[in-house]
Amino acid sequence: MSEKIYSDDPIVPYKTTKINSSYSRMEIDAVLAKWGIRKSTWNWEPEINRIYIEFQYEELIDGVRVSPWIRVEAPVIWDSKTRNKAEAVHWNISLRVMYWFIKSHLEAAYLWQSNKTTAFLPYIATGKEIHQTLAKKMLREIEKLPALEGSVQVDTEKIVDV
Repeated sequence: MSEKIYSDDPIVPYKTTKINSSYSRMEIDAVLAKWGIRKSTWNWEPEINRIYIEFQYEELIDGVRVSPWIRVEAPVIWDSKTRNKAEAVHWNISLRVMYWFIKSHLEAAYLWQSNKTTAFLPYIATGKEIHQTLAKKMLREIEKLPALEGSVQVDTEKIVDV
């Protein structure tokens, strides 16, 4: 089981943000548009701790036109339970992290003269469920590699079938 990350953790970034999660969502849409990404769709279900965006773009890689769908989940950053309130997700921090993650990957692809597909490779959607990404699919295969046999332990029960 994954460890919860709390907003009072000293190394959590953006914990003093005053920017509302809805504004961060709008900024994510704007940064995608800035980089020529016109197809995107949000899954916005904060009540069940699930927010993610899927977006698609076209680019030419070694003469081949590709147009993958990318799925990026918002990290779940928790506010600690206090006497006056129950434990809850701090969506303002979570969406701020998501905004900077997407923005920095797009900028890195440009500045390193790479491509968006390489920058977002682990996040290429491989199925309809939220956790069906190339990274999750590859984790199942990594432990089978002879060079890594016995040195990599993957909890395959936590990986959704793709």
